[in-house]
Amino acid sequence: MAPSNNENSRTGTCKLTLKEGNFVKAHLIPKALTTPVQKGMPFFQWKSGATPKRRWSSWYDQNLVTRNGEDILTEFDTWAITELRKQKLVWSSWGKKKSLGPLHSAASGTPWGIRKIENIDPAKLRLFFLSLLWRAASTNLPEFAEVQLPQEDLETLRLLLLARQPGPISFYPTTITQLSTIGIIQNHAPIAQTKEIPSLEPGEPTIEMPIFRFYFDGLIAHVHNHPSDDGYTAALGNLIVGASEQLVLTTQGKIQGHHTY
Repeated sequence: MAPSNNENSRTGTCKLTLKEGNFVKAHLIPKALTTPVQKGMPFFQWKSGATPKRRWSSWYDQNLVTRNGEDILTEFDTWAITELRKQKLVWSSWGKKKSLGPLHSAASGTPWGIRKIENIDPAKLRLFFLSLLWRAASTNLPEFAEVQLPQEDLETLRLLLLARQPGPISFYPTTITQLSTIGIIQNHAPIAQTKEIPSLEPGEPTIEMPIFRFYFDGLIAHVHNHPSDDGYTAALGNLIVGASEQLVLTTQGKIQGHHTY
């Protein structure tokens, strides 16, 4: 059924549950993790290759899911927002602090560091990032156009979310980088990039890994753009979201006075 022309009663098929109903507003990145620079001021949101746009709310889609579908996404978001804040993984949880300080191990003379998170639910954390990927790949908003998945993979992703199952760890795995000092608050649409990853074997060339890059509230997520691999993902161990109850992430400070988002 095609959506109604009535703005207040759009109806159609929920892209998550595939059931008919009234569409509801669905935030593509949780509203709690997207903040304007000053309270009450508009958002300035970026997408690759375009002029920043001014908006009064973070990205949402009114033709993506019905109430049942949004309830599932809210389930993932509610857990993630609470956990990310508890673990001080997002800037909005730092209070008056401006840096991670002793929560990470910085490499002397570089902006880089390492942080370990213990006792985090691997399945729920992975499902949250899979849900962000599904939203980005399923919406028709132009800001998210770079996130494209094969239809077969998108369907697998949808079924995993419905079943609350994280799936194989090599299916669109995620790694995380946390910005270790607070910078300018910005909201970026996800983009497609190629990331150079050092080989795990001595003397081997670096790996050119296609990724989707998400950013919100001082956290960068790289979702590897592949549904399976030859064991490379498993070899990365706890650097991969969902590998275990321990999560290892890289941290990044300012480079020449500025963050790279």
